Amino acid sequence: MSDLTTTPEGFAAEESATLGGVLDGAGPAGVRLLTAPAGLGVPVRGTVIHDAGDRMPVAPGGLLLLVGAEPSDPRALSLPGRAAAHGCTAVVVKRRGQDLGPFLREADRHGVAVLAAEDDLPWRNIDAVLSCALTGSGAAAAFGAMPAGGELYALADHLAAVVGGAAVLEDLARRVVAYSTVPGVRIDAPRERGILQRRTEDHPELPVQHRQYRQVLASPAVVRFPAIGEELPRAAVAVRAGTLPLGTLWVIEPETGISDEGVAALAETARLVAPHLLRLLNLPEAERRLRRDAFLALLGAGPTPEGALSLLGVRTGLPFRLLGFAPPAGTGAGREGLPAGAAALATVLEHAEAELVRYGAAHRPDVTVAATGGVVFALLPHPAEEGDGRRFAEAALTVVRRAVSPGIRAALTGPGRDAAAPAALRREAEAILRATADSPAGAPPATVAEVRHRILLDRLGDELERDPWLRLSGVGELVAHDAAHGTRYAASVTAWLDELGDVATAADRLRVHPNTLRHRLRRARELFGLDLDAPDVRLAVWLELRRQAQPPPGPAAP
Repeated sequence: MSDLTTTPEGFAAEESATLGGVLDGAGPAGVRLLTAPAGLGVPVRGTVIHDAGDRMPVAPGGLLLLVGAEPSDPRALSLPGRAAAHGCTAVVVKRRGQDLGPFLREADRHGVAVLAAEDDLPWRNIDAVLSCALTGSGAAAAFGAMPAGGELYALADHLAAVVGGAAVLEDLARRVVAYSTVPGVRIDAPRERGILQRRTEDHPELPVQHRQYRQVLASPAVVRFPAIGEELPRAAVAVRAGTLPLGTLWVIEPETGISDEGVAALAETARLVAPHLLRLLNLPEAERRLRRDAFLALLGAGPTPEGALSLLGVRTGLPFRLLGFAPPAGTGAGREGLPAGAAALATVLEHAEAELVRYGAAHRPDVTVAATGGVVFALLPHPAEEGDGRRFAEAALTVVRRAVSPGIRAALTGPGRDAAAPAALRREAEAILRATADSPAGAPPATVAEVRHRILLDRLGDELERDPWLRLSGVGELVAHDAAHGTRYAASVTAWLDELGDVATAADRLRVHPNTLRHRLRRARELFGLDLDAPDVRLAVWLELRRQAQPPPGPAAP
C-alpha cells in the first residue's frame, strides 16, 4: 500500500503521480504538452479549475485549468508566475489560434509546464480526461473539492445511520475505499484498525475470512455473518456493474440485529455506489458496459433500472436527444461487397458502434452508445443549443462513414425529458431511418421535420399490411395481371398519379406516347374496376401501389 500524505484541504491522498504519467494516461484525448521546463517527473496531485477573475488557490502539484484566459493577452503573462507561487506544476490553456510565445517564455522562466487543450473540447471534459489520468496514476482528488469518491463517504454515512452500525466500502483487493463517520453507531476494533490502515486486516482465522468474501461475491443478495472473535456480527453485499464485481459493502449489525429496512438499505446503497466506484477505480470499459445496459433498458430492450437516466448523465427536466445510425439499406442482403445474411449486418453494426464509442470518448464523454434492432443509438445529454446535436451528429456520421461504409445513414430526434422518452425517441429515429432508406450516399442526418410526410405514408402502408381487408381488390388484381402477362398497368397508373393527372409528363416519364398512356388508364378502369375519377379512390390506389413498389425493410440485427 502507498504511503499516505495529507493535502492542504485535510484529506488523505495517495502518493502523487508525475506529469509524464498523467500525459501517458490521458493519451491523445485533446491535451498535449507545449513545454515542461522542470521535466516530466514533477509531481501532480490534482486538477484546479481556475477562472481568471477568481482568487488563485494554493495547490501544490496542481494542474491549473485556466478557464477563460487568453494566453496572448498581456494580462495573462502573470499567470505562470502566480501558478508557480501557489505550488502548481502545470497550467492548461486553449490556443484558439493565438501566439503563445510570450506566455511559454514566462512559463519556462518560472518552471511551470504548459499543456494545450483542443479548442472545441469543453473544459469539463478536459477536467474529466485529466482526472481519469490522475486516478489511474495514483493521484489524489481535485483541489478545493470533496475527496475522490466523496459521494461514497456520504452514501456510507447514510447507510450507517439507517442500520445503526459502521459501514465500509472495499474494492476487490480489500482496500477501504470509503467508510462512515456517523458518531454513536456500533463499531468493533478490527473495523477501526481497518479504517486507520485503509485495508481490512487479515483475520486470525484466515480461511474463514476468505470464505466470507467468496460467499458475498457469489451471492446476488445480502449475506449475514455471526460474530467471530473480536468481530461483531456484520452483513455484506457485493457491488457490481452489471455482472462485473467491483467490491463489497459491509455494515456492522446493531445489538438487536439488522432490520428488514437495514437489509434493503444495504442492497440499495450497493446499487447506488456502483457508478461512483467505477469512476473512482477508473474502469472505463466497465462503466461503459453499465451505461450501455441502462441505455438499452431505456430503449425498451429490458427492464429499466431505477436511476438509469441519472447514470447516463441526464438531469431531471433538462432535454436530451437520440441519434440513430443505420447501415445501408440491404446490407444484410449482400450489398456493398459484404456477405449476405444477418451476420454481415451484425458485423457492420458492431464496427459502427465501436467507432461511435471512440469518437464520443474523445469529443463528448457524456454520450452513451448501444446497438439494438439493426440500429446504433447514441444518447446525447443536454445539447447546449438547438444546433449542438446536429453538429455532433454530422461529425460522428462523417467518422463512421469513413471507417465503416459511405452508405451509413443518421437520424436526429427531437428532445426528451423523462425516463419514458428514450423508447418513444427510438421509434422516432427508426421511422426517420426507414423513411430515408433510399437516400443518396452522403446525405446529412435527417430529422422528423424533413421526412414527416414519408413517415406518414409508411404508417398508412403498415395499416394495409396489418389489415389486408382494407386493400382495394382491384389493385391486387392489377399487380397480379402485370406479373402474369408482362403488362405495365401498375407503373402507368403510378406515374399518372405521381404527376397529378398530367398525361403528357407521365407519358414522357414512362417513355411512351400520351395516347398509349390514356389507353392503359382506360383499360385499368375497365379490367380492375378502379374509379380513377374519384379523388379518394385515386389516393387509396396510389398508397397501395406505392407500398407494392417499396422493398421490404431490411433484417434486424440478431
